[in-house]
Amino acid sequence: MKLIKDLLVFHIETTGPDPERDHIIQIAAVLLDKDSLLEKNFQNSFVKVSFLDGTIQKHSEQLGISFDELRQSPKITEAIKDFINTFGFEPLLATNSTASLLFLRNAFKKSLQPFKYDKHVLDVWSLSYIYALHIGIKKIPSLTTLADHFNLPTAKTGLDKARLTAQILRKIING
Repeated sequence: MKLIKDLLVFHIETTGPDPERDHIIQIAAVLLDKDSLLEKNFQNSFVKVSFLDGTIQKHSEQLGISFDELRQSPKITEAIKDFINTFGFEPLLATNSTASLLFLRNAFKKSLQPFKYDKHVLDVWSLSYIYALHIGIKKIPSLTTLADHFNLPTAKTGLDKARLTAQILRKIING
C-alpha cells in the first residue's frame, strides 16, 4: 500500500495519565516511508523534568535507564526542538494512544512551538481494534496482545514501543 505522506509513529512515556498535570519523560518516534512503510529515520529523547535527584532517580527507574543518562537529558523544550529538526512537519502522525497525542500537543505548547502537523492522525489502536474484531481476537488489542498474535517481540522502552507499533501497522496494512 502506498500512502500520500510518510508516517511518523511516536510513543510518549510520562509521569502519569494527565497531559495537563503530568510530564513527558521520553519521546520516541520512527519515520516510515510512504511507499514501503519501512523505517527511514528515528529519534529517542529522554526528558529531564526536575533537578531534584530523588525525582530523577524515580524517573530513571521507570524508564530503565541510568540516573546519569536522565540527569544529562534535555528539558522538554530542547527535546521538542530536536523532534521538529529531525522530522519537520510533513509526515502524518500515527500513535497507539490518543493520550500520547495530547501530551505531544501540550509539550509543543509549553515549548512555545507551533503544532503544524496535519489535523488528521492515524490512530493505530482503533485500527488494531477493528483488525482484532475482524480476525476474532477476543482480547483488547494492546501492543502485547498484537505482538503475541504476530509473533513479534514485546517492547520495553519507548523506542521499542514505537517500532513495535510500526511493525503491527505494517502487518495490518500489508496483510
